[in-house]
Amino acid sequence: MKKFITVLSLILVTGVGLLLLFNIRQKTEPIQTGRTYHAPTLFVHGYGGNYGSEKNMIAALSQHSEFKQVLNYTIAPDGKLTTSGTWDPDIKYPIIAIVFKDGKPDDTQLNQVLIDLKKDYKISSFNAVGHSAGANAWVNWAVTADKDKTPELVKLVTLAGPFNGFRGMGGKQDGKPLTLDKDGKPSFMVDFYQTMYENRAYFPENTRILNIFGDIGDGSDGVVPINSSRSLDYLVENKAKSYTEKKITNNKAQHSKLHQRNPLVDQYLYDFLTGDLQ
Repeated sequence: MKKFITVLSLILVTGVGLLLLFNIRQKTEPIQTGRTYHAPTLFVHGYGGNYGSEKNMIAALSQHSEFKQVLNYTIAPDGKLTTSGTWDPDIKYPIIAIVFKDGKPDDTQLNQVLIDLKKDYKISSFNAVGHSAGANAWVNWAVTADKDKTPELVKLVTLAGPFNGFRGMGGKQDGKPLTLDKDGKPSFMVDFYQTMYENRAYFPENTRILNIFGDIGDGSDGVVPINSSRSLDYLVENKAKSYTEKKITNNKAQHSKLHQRNPLVDQYLYDFLTGDLQ
């Protein structure tokens, strides 16, 4: 009798364990409906940032009924991905927030997110928004050679991107005025810009770009010189499908305020993502 009770207990414990595992898998795996998911827009914060750096822009877009945040990817320093949220295929403009727990956006880890999205949701294209170092991370990803397992980047919004350096970064160019010639060529290239420029041939040709930067009146947003942000134009010249610049000069033109309930930035985002702004 004791042996029977022991065996029965083992069966019950195993069954409960399998049931719990099944429920966990149900929560973490996408529901395979056979329906087509619309191209999402992925947000990435800047250096030292978190979801708080993205939420105001996401909230502004979500005031429009066709926009809604569907997923949140959290990336640990070791690259482990944690996902939360539910993606309804009926949402026309789905939004995905990406948060790096160490506050350091990384293009290699973004690549893994994109691979997972293509595998799990069968999406063929996506849009991207990046603030500061998040903008650099997206461009770094865009100029990598191997993108066969990822969806296609259709629209890219860069906000306050320090593509060719920033104040106080150190190095031999620190403090030197950065100028652009009539063709947009910068007077010098910092190391990470030089690397991106050398790999520009890999930039996807069907990508439209909206480059937004601030000017507090001194030729910078207080952190990033305007010409550093504008150096993106020379990098993607004859590569991007289209390239548009927007300068912000209102009372929220400062680097860290560009994404904080900035009505002009929010309007540019909406117009660009919905096709009204080319």
